[in-house]
Amino acid sequence: MSAARPSAPARDTGLPPGVQVGPLGRRLVAYVIDSIVPAVAALLIDLGVRDDGDGANVPLVVVGVLVGLVWAVVCWQQLAVKAASPGMRLLKLQLVGFFDGRPIGWGRVLLRWLVYTVLSVTGIGLLLLLASVLVSPRHQGWHDRSAGGVVIVERPLAPRSGRARTARASAPTGAPRPPAPAPGGARPTPAPLPVAVPAAAAGDPAIGPDLAPLAAEPLDPPTTDPATNPAAADPDTADPDTEPVAERRTIVDGWVAELDDGREIVVRGLVLLGRNPAPSEGEEDAELVKLSDESRTVSKTHLALGVDDAGLFVVDRGSTNGSTLTPPGQPTVPVVAFQAVSVSEGSVVSIGDHWLRIRRSAG
Repeated sequence: MSAARPSAPARDTGLPPGVQVGPLGRRLVAYVIDSIVPAVAALLIDLGVRDDGDGANVPLVVVGVLVGLVWAVVCWQQLAVKAASPGMRLLKLQLVGFFDGRPIGWGRVLLRWLVYTVLSVTGIGLLLLLASVLVSPRHQGWHDRSAGGVVIVERPLAPRSGRARTARASAPTGAPRPPAPAPGGARPTPAPLPVAVPAAAAGDPAIGPDLAPLAAEPLDPPTTDPATNPAAADPDTADPDTEPVAERRTIVDGWVAELDDGREIVVRGLVLLGRNPAPSEGEEDAELVKLSDESRTVSKTHLALGVDDAGLFVVDRGSTNGSTLTPPGQPTVPVVAFQAVSVSEGSVVSIGDHWLRIRRSAG
């Protein structure tokens, strides 16, 4: 029985399965809650500066400034370390990095605030900020995008070591990692695969370190001597249920990319995806797949898919917004530009506001 397929991410968000974009209504309420203390501090300062010149209201100014500063530091620390301000925590929201699902840190929180402040000081800037929040499928304003963050419904944070564990988990045991391709996108010829260990030997816990070298030795090919192998002399006596080696599916066969718009791309060679993909020199035979992208989060030539003796791989072609990979049951990690990354069946690859899921066909 085949394993159940992982649920697809939301249609246009490009977020991993199970991650929901924070609703705008809840974000607004959280913002109002976080603004109560600053509003009180501003009121104290305003009352303090309205004196008769005798300095009687100076303590109000001092208290207002201190309250505002302490609240700003508290919100800064909570967003940078805990991924949620007090208001967001009450509304079950989080601000996390789009590529790693972790708190975005002190510097990026400060950058987000600065961009928000600069855009909000003028009416046109505030309108542009609101428009960017409404237009984006992930409700990312320009302040969110500048910090690489996205507001989501509260969920367990991704582990700190998720990237390293995912890299190890995505590579087949004992197989060399695929070499990085040249900037043109062509993948170098892979190194020879290691000798396969017989399944029975590889899964037998009784095989200790002293017997491991023997278990790893290649099996002797079947003899063609008619005296010891009658099937070699008379092919008609061979097991009819045995599939000829030449007809067996190899590691390069059967890979399919399911796009979020319903299309299915059979990956037999190089496939280029983007807003208007164009092949580089030597890639004239590549299949070009255009993605509709009204929000312009997908680059012209954003991602390359291909297959070789190690299976299916993806290469981010230096896109503006990057690509991410979510293997089954693993945290989401960014795809390093111009580096071939092996992809397992059931993985989800996000490019901009679009996504695709990798599977193997039954045939």
